[in-house]
Amino acid sequence: MTAEEKPFSVHRGDSLLVLLAGMVLLACLYYVFAYVYLAPYPGIEHDSEWVVLGFDSACETTPEHCAVNQNKLQIGDRLVAIGKLTYEAAKRDRTLVPWAGYKPGDLVPITFLRDGVTHHIQWQVLGPTPMRRRFRLVVMLPFLPFWLAGTLILLFLRPRDTRWWLLIAFNYFTALWWAVGSASSTDVALSSLLLHALTWLMVPIFLHLHFLVPTPLLGRRGRYVLLPLYMLAVSLAGAELLQLLPNQAFYLGILLMTGGSLGLLTSRLFTKTSPSACLATYQMLAGILLAFGPGIVLWVIPSLLAVPRSGLLNFFLMAFASSLLPFFYLYALYKHRLGGLEFRANRILSLFSFLVLYLTALLVAFLFASRWAMFTPDSLGLALGISMVFVIAGLFLRAPFQRLIDRLAYGTTHNPDDILRTFTSEIPRALDRNALVRLLTQEVGPSLLIRQSAIYRVIGEDVFLLYADGVEIDEEADVTREVFQLLAESGRYRPPEPEGSKSRGPFDWVRLAIAITVRGKTLGVWLLGKRDPDDYYPRPDIELLSLLANQIGVALETSRLFENLAHRATELERAYKELQEADQLKDEFVQNISHELRTPLTFVRGYVELLLDGVLGDLEPQQREALETVADRTEGIISLVNEIISIQQQALEKIEFEPVNLVALARSCLEAIEITTRKREPDKEFEFILNAPDDIPQIWADRGRLRQVFDNLLSNAVKFSPDGGKVSIEIRSRRYTFSQDGDEDPRPAVEVIVSDQGIGIPADKRDRIWERFYQVDGSTTREYGGLGLGLAIVLDIIKAHHGAIWVESEVGKGSAFHFVLPIAPTPPASGSPDQQEENTTNATQTP
Repeated sequence: MTAEEKPFSVHRGDSLLVLLAGMVLLACLYYVFAYVYLAPYPGIEHDSEWVVLGFDSACETTPEHCAVNQNKLQIGDRLVAIGKLTYEAAKRDRTLVPWAGYKPGDLVPITFLRDGVTHHIQWQVLGPTPMRRRFRLVVMLPFLPFWLAGTLILLFLRPRDTRWWLLIAFNYFTALWWAVGSASSTDVALSSLLLHALTWLMVPIFLHLHFLVPTPLLGRRGRYVLLPLYMLAVSLAGAELLQLLPNQAFYLGILLMTGGSLGLLTSRLFTKTSPSACLATYQMLAGILLAFGPGIVLWVIPSLLAVPRSGLLNFFLMAFASSLLPFFYLYALYKHRLGGLEFRANRILSLFSFLVLYLTALLVAFLFASRWAMFTPDSLGLALGISMVFVIAGLFLRAPFQRLIDRLAYGTTHNPDDILRTFTSEIPRALDRNALVRLLTQEVGPSLLIRQSAIYRVIGEDVFLLYADGVEIDEEADVTREVFQLLAESGRYRPPEPEGSKSRGPFDWVRLAIAITVRGKTLGVWLLGKRDPDDYYPRPDIELLSLLANQIGVALETSRLFENLAHRATELERAYKELQEADQLKDEFVQNISHELRTPLTFVRGYVELLLDGVLGDLEPQQREALETVADRTEGIISLVNEIISIQQQALEKIEFEPVNLVALARSCLEAIEITTRKREPDKEFEFILNAPDDIPQIWADRGRLRQVFDNLLSNAVKFSPDGGKVSIEIRSRRYTFSQDGDEDPRPAVEVIVSDQGIGIPADKRDRIWERFYQVDGSTTREYGGLGLGLAIVLDIIKAHHGAIWVESEVGKGSAFHFVLPIAPTPPASGSPDQQEENTTNATQTP
């Protein structure tokens, strides 16, 4: 971008422009000086028609100062002659200055009309007072905003095109017109002549400007209309200087200047135009309304209410309100180039506009009140009441008015707080890329009127396109350098390049780039382009988008973690399937080996039994002892093989439910273990006890499977009781909450407790004893044999019966295995243990 194209730049060769701005300022200040210090102070204020508007305010504070002139004139009286100068003569020769040549204290003969009657008085010239000088200075000050706006445009704004020159002329001529016009009522320094001439010169400038902004209306054909218009205006201005035109002719120029400009602006609202041009038109019309509306209202309403106008009041308010106009024009046409100043400019214009409307409404309220009540010291309460109402109303109306100005400035109706609240809750829920893109393109973008957007992910020194909406982007192109350059411009509005300027590259469409960061780490950049109505991103929306970008960063991190988690879950699922396959191969291998082992072991046991029975001949005592040892060990191996086969069969065979008397089954199993133990362990003293009432109800169960449960639990009790002791079975009725059924109410059940006085189980091993092939003592030198399948078989059988099992144990004192089975009127659904719902071994117990 060249220096000529930059929106804010001062050239070294701008000395002539600075000289122009200084000359305009000096001209305006000269008329301020002339009006404040050179124009007469007769103690009366009148307009260019010599109608009395007011009197010196010193007469109210020090009545003796105006005692000579007391009650001689009233507001609204029309002066006919001031000394020897008549109104008609002054209008014929506008170089003549009323009250000229008179000094303070001089008596001046005055002729005036009141209600059609001519009166003659002697008026004493009062001379200047500090209050009157300050009043005149305030009336002159509105030229300053126009000069300031024109100078800002002249020195800082680019490009220097026709619109630029017209805006400078518009502001400088208006500043001169106001300065000269404010002094024209006194005709000092040829102010009246210059006012009339300036009015005609301003007509083509105003019309040309409003033909061109915010968008051209005539195109190239405009030159055939505007050139004659400029020539005619110069001719009329010369005629005014020569006093060849009627005194009232310049009012036609004011009408053409203001009415034509308003008509050209308004016409854009009824023709097909772009949203940005329509928005700028609304802003310019709002500036005109706010600048001149208060003065018109305070002039018209008093006439309708037959209330005397307060010329001083009108001047004061117009001086304050008119300062808004140049800055509304500047803001409407150049707000895209204000950058970081845009937000402050919007808030300042909003505040000044609110004060103008607020003060106008307050003064109108006082005018209405004065229609029915005279404001005297006795009516101070009424005045305070009106003021209090307006102060309270102002506190509540300020925020809605700011929203109205924001809508006028940006053309959007979104509420930043609502958008932030909505999307900060929605964005973190976008757990993958597609959900995030869908949220940004279908909800966030349309809510903020954004039509083009894209996000690039930044990973180290590499960039990747996440999505693009409303714009075509070549994903294969290397745009790393451009993306990092956009990151460096994060948060700054990028105005469109003027036509014919050098292209920025593949991201010409980008109007705003927002860095996406999380905890100081840059994750990407959010690129935003076209936007309704004018492709502009004001400072409040940049701040809002920056907050949303933070949430997008969180969502990107979340989606990354989610994708990583999904990837790991896929890997774990694949590993789990591989483990299942390996487990299945292991089961098949164990089953095959078990069957292959059981067949020869059966033959071995058969022949050992034949030898022991003497079928094959008598045995020596030593031979019999050896064969008994072989038979015992063979029986143990067969038992282990049967356990392996049993646990494999349980996964395949269904449970067959039938009514079972649990007490009878327990007694039978206890008797069997007692006979076996006495035969195998004759040197150990065991006491086998069954403790069960006779009224235990039957349960639905698989008798054979429950026999396995009793046999395994009783075998463990004997095996892990090296010193003998009590082995008991206790059976009792109770109520129990089976949590696996989803029913929180206790149900009728039967509880069985198999206890011993053996070695016990350490607390840190109790949860693992139910695992297959787990041994509390897994060393090669362990004292107690077995494969660790007995309790795993017991757990599977109890689960298949919809029951629960747990253990209570203390090392050195023994263990007590509890299992609970439900009492139901009908049998539960049949199925293999693996198909049954899993139960927890530490379920809630209810006595």
